[in-house]
Amino acid sequence: METEKKNMRRYIFGTMAGILILAGGWWGLGNAPSFAGKLESTTFLVPGISCGACLPPIREELFKLQGMVDMQAELDRGLLRIDYRPPLSEEAIVLVLGDLGYPAKSVPEQGASAGGEAAVKGCSSGCGPNGCSATASSWGELCRKIFGSGKP
Repeated sequence: METEKKNMRRYIFGTMAGILILAGGWWGLGNAPSFAGKLESTTFLVPGISCGACLPPIREELFKLQGMVDMQAELDRGLLRIDYRPPLSEEAIVLVLGDLGYPAKSVPEQGASAGGEAAVKGCSSGCGPNGCSATASSWGELCRKIFGSGKP
């Protein structure tokens, strides 16, 4: 009788483990990034970006799109290189960047590597040629919280 109970427990445990593994695999495959289709790389001229504070909202919105693979920025030149797969397209990327307030246009890879247009200094966050004011103010606030009410 004890052997039958052990065998039944093993059977139930094994069955449940198998179901969980299959369900996890099914869920994972349904949510995995698509590796179908050719990897595309496009460089975009985005004159409004000039500091690191501009990138997180862009990255967040682009990675919501199916097919997004990677993003690299050359802030001093106002360039974003975006790697993606279908169904994502250049047009969809330009649309997302425009909706975020960063009008963009694709540039030929040769033009981007040879020295495209310089980025406009300053961005919508109030950045200037000496860096991002949003970043500077957040560091200042952190210093005030840690060290008191004096200047950092």
